[in-house]
This record gives sequence, structure tokens and C-alpha cells, in this order.
Amino acid sequence: MLPEKQPAPETCDTVVSEASPVEENLETFDLAKATATLESSHDETVESEGRRRRPRLPNTNRQRTSRSPRAHLFVIVCHWGMVVLMALSLLSGMRIGWGYIDSPLGGGSGTWSALLGAIAPTGTLLGINLITLHMALAFFMLTIVGVYVVYIFSSRASRRLQINMKDLRNLGRGLATGNFLRSKSALWSANLLVYWLSFLFIGVTFVTGVLLYRLDLNLLDSGLVRLIGGYQKVRFLHGIVAYLLVPYVIVHMVLQWFFGRFWTIFKAQLYRPHVRAGLVGLAVTLPIIGGLYAWNDVPRTLTVTGLPADLQAPVLDGDPSDAAWSRAAAVTIRTVKGINNPRHYVDVMIRALHDGEQIYFQLQWEDPDVSFKRFPLRKTRDGWEVLNTAKEYADENVYYEDKLSMYLTDVRNGSCAATCHLGSGPHSARGEKHGVHYTHGEVGDVWHWKSVRTNDMGALTGEPGFMDDQHFRTPDPPPAELTKRYTAGYHADPKTGGGYRYNYVKLNPDRPLADTSVQPIMLPPRRDSRLNSDPTTSEHGVIWWIHTSQGIPYSEAADDYPVGALIPNILIEPFQGDRADVRAKAAWHQGRWTLEVRRVLDTGSQYDVAFTSEKPVYITVATYNRSQTRHSEHIRPIRLVLQP
Repeated sequence: MLPEKQPAPETCDTVVSEASPVEENLETFDLAKATATLESSHDETVESEGRRRRPRLPNTNRQRTSRSPRAHLFVIVCHWGMVVLMALSLLSGMRIGWGYIDSPLGGGSGTWSALLGAIAPTGTLLGINLITLHMALAFFMLTIVGVYVVYIFSSRASRRLQINMKDLRNLGRGLATGNFLRSKSALWSANLLVYWLSFLFIGVTFVTGVLLYRLDLNLLDSGLVRLIGGYQKVRFLHGIVAYLLVPYVIVHMVLQWFFGRFWTIFKAQLYRPHVRAGLVGLAVTLPIIGGLYAWNDVPRTLTVTGLPADLQAPVLDGDPSDAAWSRAAAVTIRTVKGINNPRHYVDVMIRALHDGEQIYFQLQWEDPDVSFKRFPLRKTRDGWEVLNTAKEYADENVYYEDKLSMYLTDVRNGSCAATCHLGSGPHSARGEKHGVHYTHGEVGDVWHWKSVRTNDMGALTGEPGFMDDQHFRTPDPPPAELTKRYTAGYHADPKTGGGYRYNYVKLNPDRPLADTSVQPIMLPPRRDSRLNSDPTTSEHGVIWWIHTSQGIPYSEAADDYPVGALIPNILIEPFQGDRADVRAKAAWHQGRWTLEVRRVLDTGSQYDVAFTSEKPVYITVATYNRSQTRHSEHIRPIRLVLQP
């Protein structure tokens, strides 16, 4: 923040008397000191009300008294407002950007990650969810910046920000002669450059922040993002510039100290023209930022129309050609941050309609390699093993299945991001998980489609499969001893039967999975020869699950598989009860998933969100490309409005 220069002392008449002759005053006058004062003051004179105050010779005791420099009130307010907001933004942003696998700073491991993990807040800051707070801070920062910009132009202080060749020569001369820290002109030139550097930092973080946040504007396809190098490069640039603010603050403080204006920003003065300029800044900025906030607060709307009487309801088979879908409104949601994707974003297209009793969704998204090899069992010379890289940490990104989840809430502008408490829970404390989901009292409906576990649950009866009906609620307390995955407020709806489970038992239960062999519970009903363990190979059409009613109980006699053979590691049977409310079926064709979903408008369950024409529902979606938890995401929800 630009400090105020010390104003020249006010003038006062010299009192001449017999007791205090002029000669006595002149005896106290140091010519060399006065000359030095004039030279150093030349670059520090400022304009005030159209006049330039000039330093006068210190020819009285009052004028020789040191005057403490003060900053104008709005300079202090804007300066410390930016300091506080930058600090809070940096703290909340650390946790948001921490630990992503392809980070140039080392991802979730290494010294840098450990440092950020130790410094960054967990879950909330000031009692507010980190993601929610980080977004709100951007608007407050934009307000402060707007007020300051209008203020410096209204008060004509902008003239002091101009850099010319003389300033650069002064800086170069000070550095070349080794007299930099003792040269006021060189220090002032350096301060000017540092001020412009702060403007650059704020501008870069604001522009990149908008690119990361307003995904619905499709800014990731802009020439600017392509110039930077894509979403991940924009993300890195946003973070690294934010971290550079720390050394910037240190340099800024050092320069202010040697320039002699370090304490100026702690002392305020009320000067009417500058107060008026600050009030103009408020009057201009507040309506503009308020308008931007109101515009940003309005989500995109997906209107769910009624199914025409002459059309049949869509058949849940993953085929998008049903005539009913041509009458359904559609919206495309851009999601980012997922891994194993060929591009830096995944677009999910959603259509929706209803027939007065049930609501139907169609979701489509690109996925070049269908993934079914979820923790497959592989035969070795010593028995069977579970192929995985991070199963025990619930962070598998190699041997896993494709998934899609939907979060639904009737909380205004509610989104899955608002339930995500980064860095919270015992898993994060051990460095194993990024965070947990929970709400502050409301129940958020979660529909979770899984290509291996739920998609073909109804295949034996010729019916569609399911989306796993789950929910977020207030968190359960962490167990005293962590023996399994802690999910906080993330739970499945109750069921009376059916479901899925692993197809193995550990031969040595006390040892980690990587250090023990396992025994299958069931063998596939047909002995298929599967030897390709490459998880990126789609093998579309190969069945990687076993229906419990069809599986062959394991026995050594039946185990005639060759070394290297793979068999499914999941046993499934149809859900029953509350957990079976959402029926769904997906099909993969030429690099694209099509998922069709159906549920009654109001299940009457305390764990579900009802669809009514009186109250909108807000939807967030996420895709998982061969990943257990590191899904794609978007922060701004879609508002779904049901027409009668």
C-alpha cells in the first residue's frame, strides 16, 4: 500500500524581541544540515489542494521538532483490509490447493506438502467452510481494491505511482554505488516498483481465480487459458503467485523501514479532500461489487418439464435415443480436477423430465477407456492376491472402476463443496485422506452410480441396475481406534437386503493386504481366461463382477486357474429397502458414457430430497475415471425447477 509522505511543517512567524534576537536564532542554524534537508525533501514534496508545499528552513525550535508522518484514513483502511483478506485467502487456499497428485510442487508428499499440511487450517476457518470462505473473500478483496483504485485517482495520489526514467536511474545509481539503503531517491524508486508488483500479483490471482471458479462461463476454452497451458497450469499459477505474496510482504516491510515510513501506516490523519475521495470510492465500488455478487449468486437453471401424454417414459438401458429425451431441457456442467482424464476438464450433459410420479435424468460424459478392473484378484504361485496401489488408504487411482455421483439438496445454492471439510478427520491427520463430508444439520441426498458394483445389479431379472442411494448428515464422532475407513457424515441409506461386498478373505488378518495372500469367496460361473492386468485396457464387455446367486463357492478342486489369471473381486445382488430408491443403467459407447436414472418424486424417506414444484433442488455432479475419491468437481450448483 502506498504510504503517505511526510507533509512539510506548518509555517509560523519568527518572534523577534530583545530576549530572543534574530542573531540567536541564526546561531542555531546548521547550513549543511539545512541543505541536506532541502535535497532529500525535493523528491518528497506532494500536492495538496492544487498547491505544492515547500519545506522551509528550520529557523525556530518548533520547526526543528521532528514531526511524525501519518497516512490518510482510507489508505490505512484499504491497506490493512487487504492485509487481512490476503492472509485469510492464503490460509484457506493452502488447504484447497494442497496435495493434488500432479502438482509441480510435489503433490501430497514431500517437504513442501508436509509444510502446507502443518500450516493450513483444517475443515473451517472462522467457523466457515474453507471453500465457502475462500470464494467470499474474493468479493471482499475486490471491494477493497475497487475502493482504493477510485480513491487514488480521486485524491490525485495516482500521480505518485508514475515511474519514469529518472526513478530507474536513481535506483540503478543507488545499487551501483552501494548507497541504496541510504539513498531516499533510490529507496523511493524501489518502493514504486514493489507497489506495481503488488498490483500485478493481485491482478493475476483475481484473473486466474475467476478462470478456476466460473467454469460455467467456459473460460477454459479461451485463448488466455490455452496460452497459459490449460487448467492445471492456471491452477499452479494461481497458487504460486499467492505464495509469492509472503516474500513480497517481507521485501515491502524492509523497504518501508529504510525509507523511514514504516510506522506511517499505523497513524491516521483526517484530511477533508482525501476523506471525500475515499467516500467517492465507496459510493462507486459498493453498487458495482454488490451487483456482481448478486449476478454470481444466481445459478443456472434446469427446468424439468412434464412428459407429453403421447410419449412413453424413457427405458433405462443407457441408450439415449428414446423420443422422450428430445422434449427434455438440457444443461452442460463443466467439471475439473479429476485424474486419469485425457483433458483438464470433463463436461457432463444433463437432461431431466418427469411424468407426475417419477423424475428421469439422462447424463452423458466422455471417458476414453471404460474401467472395470476394480481391485481384481490375481493368481500367483503362492495363492491369490489383490491388485491395488492404495486400497488400505481408500485412495486408489489405478485398479478401480468408473463412477458418477450426484449431490442433491434443497438448501439454497447448496453444493457438495459446502459439505467438504478439507483436512478433517483422523485419516487426514495420518496424511491418508484429503478430507471428509458432513452437513450442519440438513440431510443432503447422494446418488452414486458405480460401473462394477451397481450398474448390473438387476441383470438377472432383466431390470436396470441402481445408483447407490446415500446421504450426508452431521458427522459421527471419530472412533477411539481407527480400524476402518472413517466417513464422518457420509452414509448409505438403510437397506433390508442385497448390496455388494468383496470377494476374498485375508489368510492372515493381522497383516496388511500387501503382505498376505487371500482366498476367493466365490469363483466366476464361467471360467474366462483373463490374463491382462493392465488397468488402462478397457476390455469392454468383459464381466468384472459376480452375482451371488451364480457364483461357485471357492474350493481347491475348483481352483484350476493358471498363474497370472484374474477374477472379479466383487459380489453383488440387488438392493432392497430405502437404499434401492434410485434405479439406473449406463452404457459405454465409443468413448462416452450414457447414464439413465429414475426415482419417484417423493420417496417419503428422511434420507432423501423430494422434488416438488414449490421448492427448487440444487444439484452438483462429479465423475470418477478409475479413481476411488479423486473425482472431478464444480463449485457452483445447478438449480433444478420442476414444472407442474
